[in-house]
Amino acid sequence: MKRSKRLFRLAAALVVLAITAAAPFATAGGFAINEKGSKATAMGGAFAAFADDPSAMYYNPAGLGGNDKLTVMVGVTLIPYFSKFEGANPYPGDGYNVEMKRQTFFPPNLYVAFPVAKNVNVSFGTWAPFGLSTAWEDPDNFRGRFLSQRVDLKTFAVGLQVSAKLTDWLSLGAGPELRLGDVKLQRNASLFNPFTNRFVDAAHVDIKSDGLASKVAWAAGVQIRPVPQVTIGASYHSAVDQDYSGDAFFYQISTGNPQLDAIFASRVPVNTAVPTHVTVQYPSLTQFGVAVDVCPKLQVEVDGDYTTWDVFDQTVIKFDAVNGKQVPTSTLYHGYENTWTVRAGLAYKPKENMWIGVGWLYDQTPQPDEDVSPLLPDANRTGYSIGAGIKFGNTSLEFGNLFLFFHDRPTNGHNVDNFNGTYKTFADLISLNLRHSF
Repeated sequence: MKRSKRLFRLAAALVVLAITAAAPFATAGGFAINEKGSKATAMGGAFAAFADDPSAMYYNPAGLGGNDKLTVMVGVTLIPYFSKFEGANPYPGDGYNVEMKRQTFFPPNLYVAFPVAKNVNVSFGTWAPFGLSTAWEDPDNFRGRFLSQRVDLKTFAVGLQVSAKLTDWLSLGAGPELRLGDVKLQRNASLFNPFTNRFVDAAHVDIKSDGLASKVAWAAGVQIRPVPQVTIGASYHSAVDQDYSGDAFFYQISTGNPQLDAIFASRVPVNTAVPTHVTVQYPSLTQFGVAVDVCPKLQVEVDGDYTTWDVFDQTVIKFDAVNGKQVPTSTLYHGYENTWTVRAGLAYKPKENMWIGVGWLYDQTPQPDEDVSPLLPDANRTGYSIGAGIKFGNTSLEFGNLFLFFHDRPTNGHNVDNFNGTYKTFADLISLNLRHSF
């Protein structure tokens, strides 16, 4: 009993650490994050049928139905991220090049699974289902600064699930997820100067949500084994509309013309907190997988992920009036489309206490050309992965590395804000996990 209490205290502490330390980043289509465990990462994310470790809470809750030991798994994914933009005519112009700031992200994960009866498990965990961060070099001179200088979008899922292996061929799992998150946006506001016929910087806009917003979602999964060598898996995570409340600050920038500065200050509540409200629509995710035991040492899996990105149609930013001054509502139209991601992976066991994995994926972007911008320059991605794990008694150390190549993404002159060019991006996702059974 004392050991169980210590374990639960450790789990709670690790959840707090995960929520406070996680950095946002988008690695799947749009701003979804799929890397939740090293073995799954090593297999290209093709894990919905396999789902044989505690990260099944994300990939397929049914996978924990047959777990027979109290198991704790904790890990992190290190993500060096590189992106640059090459401008096109007429604006910002051929020859204009700029890079995002070099950043390394580290979304963590934690899972605890414990059997409460034979073939019945309760599991508890936290992971990052969505995230986004873009920050441009030299933001004050960045030519896209009126669209975005920086955006940080963090989300965390805290899940509680029940899984059961009902028969040799059928397992089920389901449970609620508490989604927590915050958002930060930075850009400059422009003002048309009639004396020079140019737009000039009038204010730096800094929007921050106040604490963590929360919403309850849910997840479910099923595993079917029509024959002992074949496992079919499917899982579902529900969509959520997250409402954020916070403050916007309009820090006034001198235009060099006192008359213009006075006009701007008479209309906008500068240098003070403006209560702000933002809603972000997060899509549902359905994962399908088929795993085949080719031989006792080799397992192959193919997955298809379907994401309902069409719910992310627009982002509305509303400002409350302050001192009789009203900032107009800002609406960003996205027009995302539903997408498929195809994944394939294999796991080979050269020894009983060791596995080696490789994988491949093709991830379709939901973003139309019109919405490709400094705020979120998304693209189709192709990924190649490799990894390994080794077991020492009841402890396993696991590693997975996904090399994610974003296809070059030109706006083709269609960007709705007439900010056109080509975005080029690469990411390296290095997952590390430690697992122990008691």
